[in-house]
Amino acid sequence: MKLSVGLGLIFSTFLWANPLHKEHAEAEKNFHPNYASQATGDLKKESKRINSERYPWPVKVLSIGHTIASYQNYSFGGPPSPYFHHGLDIRADAGTDVVASSGGQVINIENYVPGNKFYWEVAIKDKEGFIWQYHHIEKNSIPAKIHEAFKNQTEIEAGTKLGEVIAWNVETFGERFDHIHLNILGKGRAYLNPFEFLELLPDKSSPEISNFKVIQGAIAKDNSANQGTQYTIAAEIKDLVLSDVFVVPPNEIHMAIDEGTPFRVWKFDSLPGGASNEDYVTDFFQTQLACGNYECRKPVINLGFNKAKQKVFPSTPGRHNLELIVSDYNGNETRKKFEWFVN
Repeated sequence: MKLSVGLGLIFSTFLWANPLHKEHAEAEKNFHPNYASQATGDLKKESKRINSERYPWPVKVLSIGHTIASYQNYSFGGPPSPYFHHGLDIRADAGTDVVASSGGQVINIENYVPGNKFYWEVAIKDKEGFIWQYHHIEKNSIPAKIHEAFKNQTEIEAGTKLGEVIAWNVETFGERFDHIHLNILGKGRAYLNPFEFLELLPDKSSPEISNFKVIQGAIAKDNSANQGTQYTIAAEIKDLVLSDVFVVPPNEIHMAIDEGTPFRVWKFDSLPGGASNEDYVTDFFQTQLACGNYECRKPVINLGFNKAKQKVFPSTPGRHNLELIVSDYNGNETRKKFEWFVN
């Protein structure tokens, strides 16, 4: 992890040890407000609208710090507590205006970690029934117009200023992490992928695939499995969105086994657990190999993932192969083959 020298190094080291980091993890992981039940938007029903109409970004984007799929595990010396990030961290300069991407009814203004200035949100329910949660807005920058709309439960237009990006208290991987965390909630409180709603970014870099491993129980091998014991295969799959350092997982994963027809492992139009940012995270990520915190980002993904937890890989002895096909939100694609043996 690159850090600035001198006082910057001391400051960043202090921040990594700071209990506020644990508070941040707990805040974003556990904030499930009652108003989320008001979300009625259905991504599948609205797919034609989304494909034809994309919304402007709420801030001037520097890069994407985390996606809905990002692996988060801030254990701080305690037991692991992994979860999916469940939204976008949109990096922007502190003090940048945050505007409503979509207009709608202002349904919440809240300090969701009471007394902590970093955790103010404005939430808007749009005309399609989707709820947009904008987190980490500087409290004193929220205009009176927005407070009045919340008080009266009235609507605002797209492009209306909601506030400004607060100066975040973290430097990580050598860069400031001032950002807005954007969640979009749909029917059944489901976490939906904001990339499905927003204008495409000028991202031309493709994901990178590396480090295939055969996993049997707690053992990771390079290219072999023992017959009679269920196994899976994992791979490290990294993507960058307008960044050189902030690694995120891919958007979509397909795979073909033994020259068969490719099938989808998962696509992050929504979280596997719907309303939960914890369900399936230890099934999708190979947690003994993955990391996701302020010091380390390594998305190691279980290619045998499926919500039914059915066996995916062949058990017959001999040589087997797969072709892995991964893509990002702009459709940039990478393919890679892997061969292993069942003994």
